[in-house]
Amino acid sequence: MRAIRRISDALARRPELVLWLIAAYYVLAIALRVLRSEALESDEAEQLVQSQFFLMGYGRQPPFYNWLQYGVIQLTGPSILVLSLVKNLLLFLCCAAYGLAARLLLKDWRLVAVAMLGVIAMPAVSVMAQRDLTHAIATLFAVALFLLAFLRTLIRPSLGVYLLTGLAVGIGLIAKYNFVIVPVAAILAILPEPDLRKRIFDWRIIPALAVTAAICLPHGLWLLGNLTEATDGTIKAMREDASGNPLLDRLSGLGTLAVAILAGTLPVLAFFLIAFRRPLIEARTATSQWTRVIGRMLLLCLVAVGLIGLGFGATTISEKWLSPFLVLLPLYLCLKLDAAGVDSSRSVARMLFPVAALALGFIGYMALGNVIGPHLGQYNKENLPSGPFVREVLAERAGTNPAYVIAADPFLAASARIELPGARILWPSFGQTPLLDATERGQIGLIVWRADGNGMPDGLSAYLQANGLEAERLAPATRAVPYLFSGGRDTVTFGFAWTPGGAGTP
Repeated sequence: MRAIRRISDALARRPELVLWLIAAYYVLAIALRVLRSEALESDEAEQLVQSQFFLMGYGRQPPFYNWLQYGVIQLTGPSILVLSLVKNLLLFLCCAAYGLAARLLLKDWRLVAVAMLGVIAMPAVSVMAQRDLTHAIATLFAVALFLLAFLRTLIRPSLGVYLLTGLAVGIGLIAKYNFVIVPVAAILAILPEPDLRKRIFDWRIIPALAVTAAICLPHGLWLLGNLTEATDGTIKAMREDASGNPLLDRLSGLGTLAVAILAGTLPVLAFFLIAFRRPLIEARTATSQWTRVIGRMLLLCLVAVGLIGLGFGATTISEKWLSPFLVLLPLYLCLKLDAAGVDSSRSVARMLFPVAALALGFIGYMALGNVIGPHLGQYNKENLPSGPFVREVLAERAGTNPAYVIAADPFLAASARIELPGARILWPSFGQTPLLDATERGQIGLIVWRADGNGMPDGLSAYLQANGLEAERLAPATRAVPYLFSGGRDTVTFGFAWTPGGAGTP
């Protein structure tokens, strides 16, 4: 208790220490991710496969996160450390930019610290992002950067700040398409404020728009020629549970939107109630110019999501889709508290300890779950022994490194990418991977798949044919490999086949 009291007193005197504690949390998150398992989650595996190429578009997601991942992997090589580093660095920069934005509007450093902790209190940040998110994380960073630049434009405008705003909008648009809602909502939110409205008509907005256009142009040109590929996946996900009745489907979509809003806001509100208690409830009627602006932005974003969902006939709107908009909530609550003149002397510590319990508890839970789960007969993606399987197959032919690996699923493909960083990895579901050329077909290759049935999966056989390889002339084999952390009790059966070269003929 004495230690807790000392921490509370230190935070009351120096609330800016929260940023260092947040940095320490993300360093710990990186370390635990590296230690907890060599297996990969879905988004991690996809990133490792796609990071082989610098493309103007990667299917249904814009390329910003892929470009970052590609650049870092080119410098360091593929690894789980690199995957975790990019993710957690973006999350930290999101919190830092958010804190700087809050500092522009809040004089009390304690409320600024609370706002940053409020970001981590969001389930999308403390739970979903640590489990398996990529593009949504880049969008959160883009929103925080935009908020910082946009508010600076309103308060202390300069050409540099306008250009920064254009940069943030450009990054956001190539991070995730739904980001476009944020700057539109921001412009609409300041229209009723005469002294802020004039910033929209400043000549400096023209070079800002030029910066945005320059950033978006390469992907925009790709998007024009690949519109179906870029949108089909998202639309299908939104209509996943469609019944065929347009009215019922849209009502269902609005219902999931309401549930997602509650799931994203109630935890944040709960943490703020713990920190401020009754004064938070009393502050609901307090108002200022900035509570109006941020409140309008938040409301307009959610209304826009609802209208888009109605337009596309969405039956499912998930919480992670709302995270770029709900991230405005902590700042809005802090502005309300500031307008009410609430005493914040003990708020930082009251906020820190429960948020830390959530954030640290979850990354600890994931690490322990990988170890405890197998003893209960429960396995997840991080127990899949793709890496050990690839190493065992390679060990059978020591000194023979395949020029390419064709993998039936992203987990095998990603493990092969880590084990064979010099080989070309092909995954049938990533259609933008170039097919093997005649020279590559003449080299030794490795085919790997999850052997759930007899023989090679049909889809993989067709993909081999498209690459000029004859599946029926290969010699498939299987290998049973124990699940990670299972102690050898349960195994997974994988299939593999070597192509000895010569354009696919043995």
